[in-house]
Amino acid sequence: VKIEARKAQVYYGTNHALKDVDVDILDRSVTAFIGPSGCGKSTFLRCLNRMNDTVATARVEGTILLDGED
Repeated sequence: VKIEARKAQVYYGTNHALKDVDVDILDRSVTAFIGPSGCGKSTFLRCLNRMNDTVATARVEGTILLDGED
């Protein structure tokens, strides 16, 4: 497993944007996130590259590991 997310949650102020995401992304694999508009695809990707850190009202909870490290 290259990236592991457990109980990942994202809040923008009082808006609970991402709820209890559990996913394993394997090393050397192609992974696609598919879903309707507003379901949290981009929000989850923002967690992976820490773009939510730049949003003052954003709060990320849960565990996201890259190669076993937070």
